[in-house]
Order: sequence, then structure tokens, then C-alpha cells
Amino acid sequence: MTARGSSSIGAWRALAGAALLCASVAQAGPIVEPFEISGSNDTVAVAASAAAGYTVLADTFQDRVEVRDVTGAVVREITRAQILALCPWMTLDGGPDGPAGVASTPTGNQVFILVHDDTTPGDGLGSDAILRWNQPSNTLTLHQRLDLFHRGDQTPVHATAHDRAILYVGSTNATGQGLIRAVVANANVGAGSVLATWNVPGPAGAPLRGLTIDRESHTIFVATDAAVYRAPLTNNFGVPPTWTLVTNVSGVRSLAYSDAYGPDAARGLYVLRTSPAAASSVEFVPAALALSGSGVPFFAYASSTATWHALAARGDGRMLIGLDEDAAILRDDADTLPDFAAWQLSEFQQVLAFSRGLVSPDGEPAGWVIDADTTPAQPRFHPATPDGAAWVVLMLIASEQLQNDALSQPQVRTILTRYAGLSPDNIRPSRTLDGIYRHWIDPLTGNAKPGWDPEFATLSTMKIVAAAGAAIRRYPDDPAIVKAASRIIFRVRNWDTYIRVNDRAMYFKGLGVGPDTTSGSRPFHEGLTFIDQAAQYGGASAQSAYSFWLNRAGLPSAAYLTGFPITSNASGAFEAAFVSLYAPLLTPSYRASLDWQTQVRNIRWNNAAWTDDWGPRFFTVFSAGTTRSDWGGYRADNLQTHPGDVTTFPSLMALSAFGDPNPSVGAYHAFRRGARQTFRTGASLLYRRSDIDRTYVPNSAGLPDVALGALALAELRQPGLIDQVLSGPYPRWEQCPTDLTGDGRIGIDDLYAVVVSPSDLNGDGLSDATDAQCQGNWLRRNERRQMLQR
Repeated sequence: MTARGSSSIGAWRALAGAALLCASVAQAGPIVEPFEISGSNDTVAVAASAAAGYTVLADTFQDRVEVRDVTGAVVREITRAQILALCPWMTLDGGPDGPAGVASTPTGNQVFILVHDDTTPGDGLGSDAILRWNQPSNTLTLHQRLDLFHRGDQTPVHATAHDRAILYVGSTNATGQGLIRAVVANANVGAGSVLATWNVPGPAGAPLRGLTIDRESHTIFVATDAAVYRAPLTNNFGVPPTWTLVTNVSGVRSLAYSDAYGPDAARGLYVLRTSPAAASSVEFVPAALALSGSGVPFFAYASSTATWHALAARGDGRMLIGLDEDAAILRDDADTLPDFAAWQLSEFQQVLAFSRGLVSPDGEPAGWVIDADTTPAQPRFHPATPDGAAWVVLMLIASEQLQNDALSQPQVRTILTRYAGLSPDNIRPSRTLDGIYRHWIDPLTGNAKPGWDPEFATLSTMKIVAAAGAAIRRYPDDPAIVKAASRIIFRVRNWDTYIRVNDRAMYFKGLGVGPDTTSGSRPFHEGLTFIDQAAQYGGASAQSAYSFWLNRAGLPSAAYLTGFPITSNASGAFEAAFVSLYAPLLTPSYRASLDWQTQVRNIRWNNAAWTDDWGPRFFTVFSAGTTRSDWGGYRADNLQTHPGDVTTFPSLMALSAFGDPNPSVGAYHAFRRGARQTFRTGASLLYRRSDIDRTYVPNSAGLPDVALGALALAELRQPGLIDQVLSGPYPRWEQCPTDLTGDGRIGIDDLYAVVVSPSDLNGDGLSDATDAQCQGNWLRRNERRQMLQR
């Protein structure tokens, strides 16, 4: 499998420290799979979004470009007519003029297309162009006019790549000199401008034959007709790059650098070239050699008798190849990692293990859920919370729906029984007279955990109420679950008083009696779910407030990406992403609203724009979680304030809650890069990674910051799951199924018993007619069900 001019695998084995890597590559085998494109095609240029799910394919003969998402669906087709509308001086035909170079930003927010034509325009400007397709707005614009190539009778070698708001454009001029231009290409730029033009490295007159970038080290690789060179990208455009020879190689057609292809040993620089032994071949330079060596050998990887035009590395561990007809996918048979679809289930299962592992993990009374897990070397230190309990219940319900999990129902029963205050040991979570839950709970007493804030939190209350509602919907015939869930939901009272009348602000804290009126916060924030619940169980003022909160057009906003505002609680201010990502999992009216679906998309587009402009190694979404103490410890990061540039992968995954898989490809890319973290529960999952300190590992992870991403992956695995089992109507009547007669069933005799001898079944501290009504609600529901079954 060794191509002429390349080093043998045996020679590679002789390199110090390379034996293991060599063995891995020697055993690997490339597999080529078809990738069909619409119509008859000669795909001379390809590109892919390194941290999302998009591929770009250009055909110079049809003058056509396709952008496809991770499912293979076409999200944009760019035709000759559309190109000519922006470049009316061109005379494109069925020959090799037209689009001959393409690049995608890492997130796929922007696609750049190099179009060349041999017509000399009458206005004295460049004959060629860079076009830009903006995915958020779905607009195609003329980004820059310039001269790329002077002939229309042969296919040129153009190459382009994006890094940190700059598009690097490679071409060869009329004298045969290869050029590299640095063109402004940030997220909000209206049109490009050339910051610098450099000759390709090597002897004068050397043509350009390929260009690619390693995003992690911000290193550019450039190929001439005789060699491949590299240089660090410093963003100092007044100084030419400092080039280093990587390897001597001829016949290059395209370069690609992958940080995620195949097994770890297959990560590095790929060189597509003509070969005397085959029409096309792909050679490989391992990452360690490509980034630090000089004059290093390259190693044969794949070959074909067909003509391969171009190569691009995808974020999902595959390569994209442009062919004479259609395209192809290249993968490595030594790649043992799950593919994107299998990873979705794997990640869900790891978060499920994390969740289950926090149910009374260290001998606490049954049913308490500890809010967070720690790294294996550190003891757990978090109290129990209603928040953690809520997310575990939702994870268990989703697991039962997704994978017929027989353990889910009994665990839901145990957790809700504990948080309803119905456990036999009589250790109850402390609540105010209005039923607002304490946030940080000592599992040994049910009261405040010493050393932790003793607050009673409406946000904690809304989560456990949401989980209880989902449990009643899921298990309407389980009397223990129904009774516990009813006790959780219907013990919350005076909902309207937790909403300030004049500005619809929601109070975050409760007191022994009523709300803490100093804790108000105006919309928008995650408290929308509490306002929804208040509208269900409160009065007219709560319903009016809910309408106000749902009117996205009337709320303040901020935008990093111009034209794509993110609703927040103050004009020009950003909030952490999770603030808008609870409701897509829990609140039907939010899920059904096109305006709020746009909110979630805009969060994606804005965070993607930041990622493209600043060039972190992972798709970065700013949200809440653990950070280094000097960065503020636990904090809610946002697009304005984000010390450490920490991405939160669960919030990135949660952007898929409406069924779009493409954002989650960014998390899958991080998984392939080894970004999972292992916790004391034994679960290994994606949580948070810093681009400033890439060795930093958070010492703990909270359930509220982890579970939301897994629930969105469950939706991808089983479309409709969220609407079916997580987000739905709340119960209208309290139910108190209690076997008062001791006959092992709950029937009409138990209703008679509570009427004759009232007892406090609903936990309000009174024995009155409401207890009989509560018991009767269970019987009426079951009676209707039984009658329908006859």
C-alpha cells in the first residue's frame, strides 16, 4: 500500500516513539462509500464544517454548489443563475470555469465559494469572486472581487479555509505564481477586504496545489508542486508567515487536516495527489510529525484508479472526497468509536448512569437525590435538591420510553415519595406554607444543609412540579406515584403572589409565609416554566403574566450576530444559554411557538458566530457550570462574560430539542476528541471544557447542568419523545389514592371511609371535605378509564 515517493511503514516504525502509532496505521484500512449528489456532477471542490454537520460540494461544469446537513438533506442549492445574478460580468458555461473552491466555517454558519471566469470585465475590476452564503439568513452575497485564475479551458486548483474570522484564499496567477490572500470574513462583515497577500513558500514561481488549517493549533498547511509547508497563523498580517518544510511530495491536488478522523493514530495531515501507481492516492502525515517535524516522510493511506479531485475532513470522523461523478465518504475500519447515531444513545446512557448514581449514593435515606457528582478522587459535597430529583425523574421517564427501562418506574416512585414527604422514616423536605421547596437540603433532616444557603426557591419548586406532572401523565395508575406527585404539585399555593403585578417579575425566593419581595426578576429567564404552572393553578393575574412572558416581541434582547436577537431580561444583555433551554423540554406552549423556536435557533447562530470568529477548538456555547476558582467558581457564562472561554456541551446538545441534529454534531466532534469526563458514579460524559486552560477539568457537575442535553438526544433518537412524555398538560385535580380499609386495593369503600371518618389525605394539615374530594378524583379517573375499556 506504499506509494512511490512515500516512506515505507517499516521506515516509520524506526522513528523514535512512533512504533505504536505506526502499528495502528498499518492495521487500518480505508473504506470508500458513495455520496450521491443531485444531477450529473464533476465535484472539483469540497468542504465541511469541522464542528457541525455540514458538507459543501462544488461542480464547475454545472456551476452549482450544494450544502448538505448531517442527515444528507440539501439545505441550500446555489445555481449558475444565482451566481451570475451577483457576478453579471461573468460568462459561465459548461466548462471548467465556475465554482472551484469552497470553505465552511467550523460551525457551518458561513460558506465561502471561489468562482473564477476567464472573461475580462469592462469595469477594470477583478474577473473572479468570493461569494458568501450565510446560513442563518439563507442569503448569498458577493463577498469580494479579485483575480483567481486567468483561463477558462482548464480546471484550476483553488483552495480556501477559514480560521478566526479570516478566510485564507489560495490561487495561482497568470505567471504561475501561487498566492495566499487573507480576507476579512467575520460573522458580521458585510463584504470582505484583503488584509495581506503572500507568495506561496518555496522557490519563486511555485504554484499553489493545496491549503488547509489545523484549527486547534491555528497552523496553516500549503502545498506547492514539490512540497508541503506549514506556518503558525498569528493574525499579524503586516508580517509574512514563517514557513517550515513539512514533507517533499509531488502531484498534490488537495490537502485536508483532521483532528477527528478515524482512530487517534489516524489524526493529522492528508495529501490527495496523483500517483504513478494509480490515478489518485491519499498520503498521510501523523499529527505529531505534521505539526513539529521538518522534511518528514509521508505514508500511503488510500489509492484509486478513479480521479479524486478534492478532500475535506468532517467533524464526524469521516473524509469527504470530490469525484468526477458525485462524491464519496472515506472512513477508517480501525475506527472503534460509535458513529453519530450510536453516540446519541451512548451519551444518553452515560448521563442516565450519572443521574441514577446520585440517588442516595452514599447511604442517604432512600429517594434523596444529591445535586451533583464529583471527580473520582474527590468526595461528594453537594446537598440534596428538588432540582436534582426533578432531572433524575425526567431522565428515568425518558429512559423507559426510549429503551423500555424496567427500573424507571420504581425509582420514580421512590424519589417522588421522598420529595412529597411520604417516606416511612418521616424525613421530609422543608417547604414554606405556600409549598415552596428549600433548595439545599440536608438528607438526614430534610432541613437546610449547614453551610449552604437556606433559601426557599421558586425555580427549584417549578422543576420538581414539572417532573411530578410528567410522572402523573406517565404512570396514572400507580397510586404511590400519583399520590406523591399530587402532594408535590397541589401543596404549592398562592401562585399569583409570586408574580409582581406592575412588571410581571417573578420572585425567586419564598419566605415562611409568602414571597421574598426583594428577589424579583423580570422576564425573560428560565422561570417561564413557573409562570406557566402559575397560569395553570393560579388566577387571572398569573394567566395575564404568562401571556406577557410568552410575547417574545415585547421582551428585551441582545445579539452578537446582527439581525438574530436573543431574548433576555435586559436590553443589550445576554443570559446563559440554559435559561432558554429548559422550556423546550418542559413547556408545551414554548415548544409550539415559532417565535420561541426562533429563540433557540438564534442562540445557536449567535454562539456559532462567536465560535467562528474566535476559533476555539470546540463548538462553544456559553452556559452554566463549574469553572476554576479564579474564574469565579460555579458561574453562568454568557456571550458577554465568559472567563476561561468554557463551552458547556449539554447546552450545545440541548439546541437539538426541536429535532435538529446538526448542533449536536459539535458535541459528537468533542466526544471524538476525547472531551468526555469521568465522575465518581462511573459515568463518563461530555460536560465543560475550557479553550484557555485545555488541561482544566471541573471538580464537579450538577444534574441541572447535565441532564438537559441528554433529554434532547433522546428526542433525536425517538422523534416526538419530548411531547409524548416530558412536556404536556398538568393534572387538573389533586388525587390522594389511599387504601384506608386495608384490603389491598383502592375503591369506593376507601372513599366511604374518608367521608365517614375524615383524615388528612392531601397533606394540608386539615381533615375536611377536600380529602374526600381528593380520594374521589382518583376513583373518578379510574372509573372513566374502566368504562372506556368495557
